[in-house]
Amino acid sequence: MRATVATATAAALSAALAVAALAAPAAGADQDDSATTFSNIDVNHDWQDYTVGVDAATKRLIPISATLSDPSGVKSVSIELRRGDDAEKPDAVITAGAHCHKTNEITSWCEALLTADPKVNLHSNALAGLWYLSFVATDGEGNVTRGDGLTDLTSFARVKRTTYMSQTDAGPEPVTKGKNLTVKAQMTVASWETNKNVPLVGHQLLLQYRKGTSGPFKTLKKVKTDRNGWATATVQATADGAYRYTFEGTNLTMPAAGWTDYVDVK
Repeated sequence: MRATVATATAAALSAALAVAALAAPAAGADQDDSATTFSNIDVNHDWQDYTVGVDAATKRLIPISATLSDPSGVKSVSIELRRGDDAEKPDAVITAGAHCHKTNEITSWCEALLTADPKVNLHSNALAGLWYLSFVATDGEGNVTRGDGLTDLTSFARVKRTTYMSQTDAGPEPVTKGKNLTVKAQMTVASWETNKNVPLVGHQLLLQYRKGTSGPFKTLKKVKTDRNGWATATVQATADGAYRYTFEGTNLTMPAAGWTDYVDVK
């Protein structure tokens, strides 16, 4: 198998993943020096991150495309996303055969859709994070080139677990000016291991307030979620306005914001 480092102008990327075998060199195929080249790599078409939940509606398709050239033409291509630094022993792999459209005798534009689905190929929450992109191309003479070693930030897809914020609840309502309000909300996160949404424990949420019905929100407090995913804080009622919690997200989980609760202060 001929190895090459793919070079490209790639779009911004982010998330994904079905273990499948990669193409192998044809028996007795000549190993020449004219390795297939890869360019114009496009991962996720400008999406920032891939988020994957646990219901059927939130499994994700990851579009990937590239232009390939080889002196003997391009016969077939498979595209791979790999979790883990060791290409020989990855934690998980998702592959899909690409559909290629010939632009001339030596060049083809190839694209594939990779599917990330907890019920099929995301069986561990530890698989959230960066996934590495690779190509395996077979040329017209049966030689195989692996486009691997992609190391810049445009050659990764970041896959995150979906997070959910409940409706923010502030009470009692109505409240007398100067009295205390208790403001709470619950955070949950998709568990790829249990196929359920579970409490997001020990993460920081921002309690925010907006006076009246318009204008920017101001952060009042930073509150960590408890063992059941709840954030609870006490604030003093000063004027009519809306309260909400927001979660800024992490490298493994998506940001989220709760619906506001408007409080009438007497």
